Amino acid sequence: MYRARTVLAAVVAVASIAASLVTASPQAVAAESGAEYCRLGITRWTYTIYTMHVRSSIPASFNSSITSAMRQWSGIPGSALRYYGPQFRSGVANPEYLLYLNNFANSGLPDVPGITLGVSGSSGTHRTAEVLLNSRFSWNTAGTMNQAQRRVDVWTIAVHEMGHASGLAHPYSNCGPVTAAERASVMYVNWTRKRVPNSDDRAGIAAIY
Repeated sequence: MYRARTVLAAVVAVASIAASLVTASPQAVAAESGAEYCRLGITRWTYTIYTMHVRSSIPASFNSSITSAMRQWSGIPGSALRYYGPQFRSGVANPEYLLYLNNFANSGLPDVPGITLGVSGSSGTHRTAEVLLNSRFSWNTAGTMNQAQRRVDVWTIAVHEMGHASGLAHPYSNCGPVTAAERASVMYVNWTRKRVPNSDDRAGIAAIY
């Protein structure tokens, strides 16, 4: 979930509710070697190939950012994880991997930009995951992240939530001291534009799959 760190306890509780083949884009260099990725409280996919389905609630202007975000997690060196799609305006019933826009206030979810449901657990795997984007925030595709103004970048939030779907937790989820690489990772929330998984994020995915 993309949120302020002060609502961690609420997030953990809420998280329990619950493609043409693409490869990862060139990655940014991390602040240090990535080996401290955190998985605490997040399960992994049961299999390694999934198709993302995107509901019609997502504006077409988001499509490019969502596609780019999904590609970051597919085909990471050393990992067998592959994502197909996304299939936009999908009406497929009960897909394994789903993304849509939702009014969190009406759904009893915390007031945060995004959340991933179906991936909470101390061990095991998940066969489905739902990435929700909160319609109560002001979304853009230009990379603007401003917490006070509730302005959020589609790509930044989507790539973070897709990281949860792929099996990664927040680095500060009781996983020990936070390293420089973890702070630079897309899984570390600090309200800055972060679109490309760094060495820490990639090491996590390679270790899981």
